[in-house]
Amino acid sequence: MPALSVSPIVAALDHVEVELDEVITAASDATAAPLALSLVEALSEVPDPRQARGVRHGVLAVLLLGACAVLTGARSFAAVAEYAHDAGHAVLAALGVGTVVPHESTLRRVLQKVDPVAVEAALRSWVLTQLDAQPRSQATPRREQRRVLALDGKTLRGAHISTAHGSSDHGAGLPHLVSVLDQASGAVLGQVQVEQKGSEVAAFSTLLDELDLSDVLVTADALHTHRGHADYLHQRGGHYLMTIKANQPKLLARVRALPWADIGVAARGRARGHGRVETRAISVVSLHPCPDLGGEFFPHAAQAIKLVRRRRPLRPGGKWKTVTVYAITSLTGFDADPSLLARWIRGHWGIENRLHWVRDVTFDEDRSTVRTGHSPQIMAAFRNLAITALRLSGATNIAAALRHHARDTLRPLTTYKIT
Repeated sequence: MPALSVSPIVAALDHVEVELDEVITAASDATAAPLALSLVEALSEVPDPRQARGVRHGVLAVLLLGACAVLTGARSFAAVAEYAHDAGHAVLAALGVGTVVPHESTLRRVLQKVDPVAVEAALRSWVLTQLDAQPRSQATPRREQRRVLALDGKTLRGAHISTAHGSSDHGAGLPHLVSVLDQASGAVLGQVQVEQKGSEVAAFSTLLDELDLSDVLVTADALHTHRGHADYLHQRGGHYLMTIKANQPKLLARVRALPWADIGVAARGRARGHGRVETRAISVVSLHPCPDLGGEFFPHAAQAIKLVRRRRPLRPGGKWKTVTVYAITSLTGFDADPSLLARWIRGHWGIENRLHWVRDVTFDEDRSTVRTGHSPQIMAAFRNLAITALRLSGATNIAAALRHHARDTLRPLTTYKIT
């Protein structure tokens, strides 16, 4: 006879040293704990672009093979096929692959035709559930627990694609991908493809539409410092922190003219590493009331920021280089102090260092010649997924982590929590 299931509360009451309140709290915590969506469940929502007749390898198995292969350092369809042939029966069975291993041509055709929007939606669902399942430190101040998203774009320089007028030497034939990164974890929450870098502004709302922006801060460079973006974030319940450059000449001139000498420096910082030393001084002024007695600075703007960075190489004879950055935010001084604003401005460039640089250098993305159909975006999505999974697992050196996974075909399954 099978054993009867017993309530954890009833079972615990058999031990007199356990307090009833502690048992009820533990049981309620266990019940309330979110169940993280598995990668298999997420990718199973992606439709197969092929007709059902004659299909031997499902789209789910192909996507899982691609994701696991990239986690071992695969950079091409040939490398994905080699991973599939070397993975072994246990791994292939766990990924839903039958007795016949898919050929490179099969992997190529499927990944060229699969819907990138559906793949991105599936990966976003998986990443968000993983983030929700992460434990949160109760010692962190509440305003520092705010989710901060960095948004920026990157061109795939090796993936020349044909256009209506043929390829171009000026980048018109290069796919440009705009990504959004969670600053705290380094997880990639989404990616969309635009025709070229100039179209990146239009991708702002498209990329953020599927995310809950309530009380979320979005950081962006000067390309996205647009009044429409500020209104969009305000309507969605979010906030912005945007740099100001020459594309907003009137706003830049007005912010520069503020009495920064009288305002003074609110916080300073110093960092040493990567062969250089850097100092940062931040000044912040509230825009309510307006400090220059003019009209509205920017929609929903609450504070203007001046950040002065001074950097010097550690080598003998290295000279100081000074850069002044101006920014604007919808957060009030109660929501974010100057030190926190400086951290978030610096954290925005994490999307360059922790994502784009890793894809360029570690995955050699700019030399990838994958270019047909949707395959450039799909392979980039697999790289984002690999980087995200490794960040969430605690990896700090992505290159070393890829080599670690390449030595054991079962490790990708463990990292993706497939088994």
